[in-house]
Amino acid sequence: MQIAHADELVYDEAPLPHRSGRIAFKYLLEGEEATADNFSLVLSREGASFFSPRHRHPWDQIRYCIEGSVPIGPRLTIDAGEVGYFPEGVHYGPQEGDRDRLVLVLQFGGASGQGYLSRAEVKAGHAALARQGRFESGVYRRAGAADGRRNLDGYEAIWRQVTGRPVAWPAPRFKAPVVMRPENFSWKKAAADGSVRRKPLGSFSERSAALELVAVDAGASHAFAPSPDRRLVFVVEGAGADYRRHTALRLDSGESFAVRAEDPTELLTIVLPAVAART
Repeated sequence: MQIAHADELVYDEAPLPHRSGRIAFKYLLEGEEATADNFSLVLSREGASFFSPRHRHPWDQIRYCIEGSVPIGPRLTIDAGEVGYFPEGVHYGPQEGDRDRLVLVLQFGGASGQGYLSRAEVKAGHAALARQGRFESGVYRRAGAADGRRNLDGYEAIWRQVTGRPVAWPAPRFKAPVVMRPENFSWKKAAADGSVRRKPLGSFSERSAALELVAVDAGASHAFAPSPDRRLVFVVEGAGADYRRHTALRLDSGESFAVRAEDPTELLTIVLPAVAART
């Protein structure tokens, strides 16, 4: 098991050199580089100046808006308390304007098995490309390509640089990102006395990545029993002996953890079953 307390971490003020505007990350949990199961869970402090063009990913993404509002396309936002699922291969954006926000962001290898680049790979790829061209408003422009045919989305260019091959875009399983409004879901009892409650929010793609909220009353306990699947747990609110607000936990296959709430606690839980690497 791994545990990270956001209030003990410092922000990386330049985590996305291929994008423009103000954004900073606290790295909570990270997976294993060069695997289909690789992932990154960060607390993202985003300024209204942050800009990302319309684009897509060869992996999946989940965003939980803690404060503010995240613009993800024309007239479409993820507002405080809402959760967005961004399927691999699905376009969204541009992301621009609105206001400052605080967002939990999980990026992880999707069902296609192509994996997810680590932050070290992204920074190395950016450095190599910067010697041959420039990144401008989220787009990579290679020197000498005045006709624009060699311009690429910044991340797509880095992917090609790191992997040595173009992105094999997965056929989109959804037409658009899915935005969930947890406040409109009903709580279900997870303890006979009602001191622990669950809100299942959804399960996505054949990988069956699943999200749910768990509420634990002060003085009550909740056990995450051993499971064959990896689970990531983020403390939305509350505190206990081993956690506090914005603590993140990683439970790998077979691992367990007991939440003993000293204050009323709400947890966002994400289940990530294993996925086979693309061959």
